[in-house]
Amino acid sequence: MNVTRAAAPHHPALAWEPDLLGAGYERLTLPLPDDDEGAVIATLIRALPPAGAPTPSFAFLAIHGWNDMFYQWALAEAVTAAGGAFYAIDLRKYGRSWDPQRQSYGYTDSMRVYFADIDAALAAMRTDLPARFGPAAAQLPTILYGHSTGGLTATLYAGSRRGKDLAGLVLNSPWLDLQVGAAGSAVVVPVAELAARTAPKKPLPVHDPGFYGMVLDAWRPEGMTRVPGAPEGTSDPFWTTGWTPAWDMRPDPAPIRGGWLHAVIRAQRYVARNVRLRLPVLMLTAARSIVATAWSEELRGADTVLDVEQMWARAAEIASDVHILKLDHAVHDVLLSRAPVREAGFAEIREFCQRQVRRAQRAR
Repeated sequence: MNVTRAAAPHHPALAWEPDLLGAGYERLTLPLPDDDEGAVIATLIRALPPAGAPTPSFAFLAIHGWNDMFYQWALAEAVTAAGGAFYAIDLRKYGRSWDPQRQSYGYTDSMRVYFADIDAALAAMRTDLPARFGPAAAQLPTILYGHSTGGLTATLYAGSRRGKDLAGLVLNSPWLDLQVGAAGSAVVVPVAELAARTAPKKPLPVHDPGFYGMVLDAWRPEGMTRVPGAPEGTSDPFWTTGWTPAWDMRPDPAPIRGGWLHAVIRAQRYVARNVRLRLPVLMLTAARSIVATAWSEELRGADTVLDVEQMWARAAEIASDVHILKLDHAVHDVLLSRAPVREAGFAEIREFCQRQVRRAQRAR
């Protein structure tokens, strides 16, 4: 279906360009201070609302996870339909922001480095919103969203900024703890600490069986014309084409580097010990996790990456106002699950965002 998009007014301070997602999406390069590998950028992506859409009532900034980038158009469409001005960021050295000729993909030695990326994105949004929608749009309540490692980053950011300029936090399967348990942590943590000191950018010998990627790609066994369990005649990408775009923007496999893993562990520890948010939090997760050594079809309906019970335990610790939605048949990225599951997630996000809009209106 062709949807006419509202033309975005030109603003000389922001050089928006057409995005890879096609019509209705534009991107903005955000220059950042150089690091030891040279020039650094982040990339802000915005969704243009359909022509005739009402002025948005809130702004929404999405942060992707590890080995990821923004391509989740279904999330953008859901937020826009709910009355939001949707933005997403490709953090430094990921996706649109990665220079494969000179940058270590996805690498950082501190998750706090991403604060500069997020600050730059929010500053650009504060310029873009009133330019597009009028002066009042500068005061729109802002919802920060993070998936997986992006959920850890978003939580760390919100905690360090004490919720300043944010109306709410949405976490989609956030990586708030190591998923290997106490015994596994006793091995992993010292290895990460040693690697961070001696060879921080050297890839660790980590094996990924690739099951989650198979789920996102709608993999089907050889000789089968459709994915097992797919509804007859479905057009749902979960069952048909998969979600992952054919963009050459990440290595395969993506290296897990010791310095990066140590940065994640330190951020998780800081969040556990110090972050107590005063803003509302919505957490979306699968109803169960599965640790698998061989493929089975049940992996299409569970979190195969992280431990959801760890997420639930951490949720009560990071904020007093937390709502957890546990969805049957959800996968690690809840919003890339089969249609009924992701629609339930979108509905919860819509209600959460609109509730924060009402709260902001009462506070004026």
